[in-house]
Amino acid sequence: MKVPFSLVTLLLFLGLIGGALNAHCQDGPPSFTVQYLGTGSVVAINNVNTVVGVRTDPATGVQTPLVSAAGGPWVPLPLPAGATGAFPTDINDRDTVVGVATMSSGRRAVRWTPTDSGYAVEVLPLLPGELASYATGINNLGQVVGARAGILGTPYGFGWMYTDAGGLVDLNARYGWFATPDDINDAGVILSGTQTFDLATGTLTDVGLNGPTNYNAIGGKDINNSGQIIGEGILRSSSLNIISVFRYLPGTGWEYISGTSRYTAANDINNHGDLCWSEQGAGIYFNGLGGYALGNLLDPAAAAAGWVVTGYGCMLNDQRVVATAGRNTLSGQSGAVLLTPVGLLPPPAAPVGLIATPHPATSSEPYMSINLSWINGDTLLTRTYELERRVFGQTAWTTVNLVPPAMSTFHQDTTVAAGTTYDYRVRAVGVAGPGPWSAIATATAPSSPLDVTPPVVSILTPANGAAVSGIISIAAQATDNVGVEVLEIGLWNQYTGQNVILGSVANSESLTVNWDTRSLTPAAYTVWASANDALGNWTKKEISVNVTAPARSMKVTSIALSGNVQGRKTSVVGNVYVRDALGQPVVGASVRAHWTVPNGGTTASTAQTDSSGRARFAITGTRGTYTLTVTDVVKAGYVFDAANSVLSRSITK
Repeated sequence: MKVPFSLVTLLLFLGLIGGALNAHCQDGPPSFTVQYLGTGSVVAINNVNTVVGVRTDPATGVQTPLVSAAGGPWVPLPLPAGATGAFPTDINDRDTVVGVATMSSGRRAVRWTPTDSGYAVEVLPLLPGELASYATGINNLGQVVGARAGILGTPYGFGWMYTDAGGLVDLNARYGWFATPDDINDAGVILSGTQTFDLATGTLTDVGLNGPTNYNAIGGKDINNSGQIIGEGILRSSSLNIISVFRYLPGTGWEYISGTSRYTAANDINNHGDLCWSEQGAGIYFNGLGGYALGNLLDPAAAAAGWVVTGYGCMLNDQRVVATAGRNTLSGQSGAVLLTPVGLLPPPAAPVGLIATPHPATSSEPYMSINLSWINGDTLLTRTYELERRVFGQTAWTTVNLVPPAMSTFHQDTTVAAGTTYDYRVRAVGVAGPGPWSAIATATAPSSPLDVTPPVVSILTPANGAAVSGIISIAAQATDNVGVEVLEIGLWNQYTGQNVILGSVANSESLTVNWDTRSLTPAAYTVWASANDALGNWTKKEISVNVTAPARSMKVTSIALSGNVQGRKTSVVGNVYVRDALGQPVVGASVRAHWTVPNGGTTASTAQTDSSGRARFAITGTRGTYTLTVTDVVKAGYVFDAANSVLSRSITK
C-alpha cells in the first residue's frame, strides 16, 4: 500500500541519501542483489526505490501502467475514465507519477497521486486549441512538464508546465520558448533536447553545441538537480553511423562516456552524476570510478541463483539502486528487476592447480617454451588473468604477456632462456580488480638451444630479368645448417591475385620444375623459391622474369605439282600451301625451295604466300622427272615446323 510523502518517508529518504553519499566514497563498483518485479518494462525510479513501468499486451497492444514499491511485485495503476490504456513517463520522490493515457480523442497527459488506498488518477488540462498532450517529467516540487502529442502520439513542440497552484502554463506564450520538454529538475530548469530554460531567471541556454567538434549537436535526455545532463550525439561521418553518450557538466561542457555503435542511447542520470545508458546491453557509469557492463556487477550469490541482466538500458537513483530487465535461467522468470547495492563487488578468488611444464622444440611445434595451465578458481567473477614469472632464487617478478583477451587457462611462455629455472604465479582479474595470486609453480626451460638459422635459397635458372616464352625449366637449390624440410617453387600471378605453387619437394636440397607460359599474359612475373627447416625457419628468394608472347607455329601442309609438254619443252608448276597450327592460311610467308631437274641439276627459288596461303613455283626444261623441295618458310612471329611439314613432291613428264 502506498502512503503520502510524510515525515517517516522523509527520514527514510534522508537515510538513503546518507547511505548513498557513503557509497559514493567507495573505491570500487558495487555488487547488486536482484528482486523480481514481474513482466513488463521499467520507465523510471525515484529515491525511495519506487519503480514505474508498463506492460504491453502482445496481442492487442494495450498498455497497462505499473508501479512497484521497494522491490515488491508490480501493481497496476488506475486508468482515467474513458482510457483504454496508459503508461508512466516519470516519478518524483513523493511517489507522484506522470504519464500518458490513450483516450478516444487521442493521447492525454495524466498524473497519478498516492492515496491511503493506492493511487488516484487525473487527466491534466490542455493548452487552448490542443486536442492531445504528453507529460514527460515531474520534479519534487510537483512541477509537471510536457508537450503536444503529435500525429504519431509522441511529444512534439508546444511545451507546457503544470502545477496545482499555477495551473497550465504555455511556455511559448509566457516565455517565448517553443520547446518539447524532456525533463525538469528541482531547481526549475527545464531540459528540451539541446536547450535548457531556467524558470527562475528566464535564461535560455543552448548546451547542445558545446560538445566535441567531431559530433553533431548533443541532445539531452535527463537533467539532475546540479544541472548535469546525460545526452547523446551522432558522430559527424559520411560512412560511420555512431551514437555516443555524453555527460554535461555546467561550466565545463560535455564529456564523452561511451558509445561506438548506432545502438547507443542515453537513459538516466542521478544527482551524483552516475549514468545509465544502453548499447546492446545495459551500461552504468559511476562518477569517479568509470563505466561498467551492468550485468557484470551482480552479486555472486545472485548470479549463482541464475540471474542475468537482459535489459538494453537501465534507470538509477541517488542510492545507486537500479531498475532494468533481467531473466532467471533457473526459474524462467523474465521481466523487470530491481538491483540493490550490497557492498563492494569482491575481486575473484585465486586460480588453483597452476602447473609449469618444459616444452622442447619439435617439428610440429618448432619452439622452446614452458607451458602453463591452471584452473579457474572463481567462474562468476573472473574476466581475465595476469601471469608473472621470476628467475628462480630472485625476488623481482615480471609480467608475462598473455594472448588477448587473456581469458584462456593455458599459456606457452616462449620467451624463456635455455636451461633457466623460473617461478610462475597467476591471478584472476574481475570487474572489481585483481584477486590474490595463486600458488607458485616452478619449471626449468629445455637446455637445447633453439635453431634460429633459416635455409639459404637460390634460383639457378632462369636468370633474374630473363625473357622467357613457351615451356621453360626453373631450377632452385637450398641449404640449411640442420636440413631442408621443404623446398618449393612458385610464382605470383598478378592478374589472378594468386601465388601459384609449381612444385615442391620434401627433404631435398634441389628442385626443378617446368613452367608453361603459353597461356599467360605477356608481362613481368615474380618467380620465387622458398625453403624451411624442421623448426620452421623459412627463407624466400625471388626473381623477375619477362614472359613474352610465344611464336606461332606454321607448316607446309601440301605440295601440288602439275605440268604439260609441248614438243621437247616441258613446263612444271608447283603450289606450296602453308597453314598455321589452327589450319588457317599463312599470308605473306617467304617460302624457299629448289627444283631438281631431269639432268640432276638444281635451281633455287623463293615465293610469297598469297591470301590462300599458297606460294607458286614454276620451271621449264626437257622431259623427265622434276622434284620441288621446300628448304625453309619464314615470317615474323612464326616458327616453321619442318618436322611436321610436307617438304618435297616429284612429277615426271
